[in-house]
Amino acid sequence: MDLGVARVESTETCGVLEFPAEVDLSNGEAILAQALDVLDAGAPGLVLDLTECAFCDSNGLNVIIRSQARASELGVPMWVVLPQRGIVRRVSDVAGLQRRVAIAPDVATAMEALAVPQR
Repeated sequence: MDLGVARVESTETCGVLEFPAEVDLSNGEAILAQALDVLDAGAPGLVLDLTECAFCDSNGLNVIIRSQARASELGVPMWVVLPQRGIVRRVSDVAGLQRRVAIAPDVATAMEALAVPQR
């Protein structure tokens, strides 16, 4: 996988962005552009998968928050998959990310939630 950008996969129910091992100033804007492209292309849902992300600074949080803002504008549900432990989880918890976005323990759970019609 290219360490600079997210791996993008599209399914019937969503677009999935698998974040690289590190997200920081060097690649945050490129990953945000990828997420916005998926949303603007009409994806019915979005999953940001940080499972393999070992380092995420404020630029990574910015990607998540700005992606959520755009998804909300479009009426598109979005889920963030966070590792259960590690620095990425700690940074997300300290920033209160769980109060702003839907958090799932794994991609399968997020995709199941997206398959259920939103009310």
